[in-house]
Amino acid sequence: MTADVGEREVIDLVLPRLQAEGYEVYMHPSPSVLPLFMRSYRPDAIALKSGKKVAVEVVRPSDEDRRRIQDLRSLFVGQSDWELMVIYASPSNSTEQLDVASREQIEASIREVESLRAAGQPRPAILLAYATLEAIGRALLPDEFRYPQSSVRLIEVLASQGLITPHEAKIVREASRVRNAVAHGEFGPVDDSLVDSFIEVLATLAEMVPAPSLSP
Repeated sequence: MTADVGEREVIDLVLPRLQAEGYEVYMHPSPSVLPLFMRSYRPDAIALKSGKKVAVEVVRPSDEDRRRIQDLRSLFVGQSDWELMVIYASPSNSTEQLDVASREQIEASIREVESLRAAGQPRPAILLAYATLEAIGRALLPDEFRYPQSSVRLIEVLASQGLITPHEAKIVREASRVRNAVAHGEFGPVDDSLVDSFIEVLATLAEMVPAPSLSP
């Protein structure tokens, strides 16, 4: 299975689709969870469900990678319960670094999210809330988030740095899923309580953003 996508969009576009199809997805799986025939190969991700297993490999459209994929396909010959999914990722078009928002700008954005929520507009609220999360991420970890990020990596890094709790990460993942659906034209209902919980996470994170120092 192949697809042409931007490198930064691979996780956002492919893995959520697999999850929607009932797969459990594991990024960069440990060799200990891989079958014996993959002893010499570690995929970028694996997706598992009853009766079917998928190894996900992200490559660039180069002669070297094409030869490597030919070798990998031969590895899967005779493995009826495994499928190799190859995703051809083009270089990201986003090479320009993003500006870092100030704490004042972030707090103003959160207030705007709250206003949208209070006005009964949860869809634009969750879109702006997610944009605010990205801005907070850049303000807290500018070296990590200087370029546009996939939602999976954004949440993963915030959690690994101890900036969000496991419970907060769960809220943000669900908000990200809903935000992606809205951004791509799915206009189903958005749970107000999810927006409220997301706002609480944003407010907590915003308090960690350094305030500008006062001039003497």
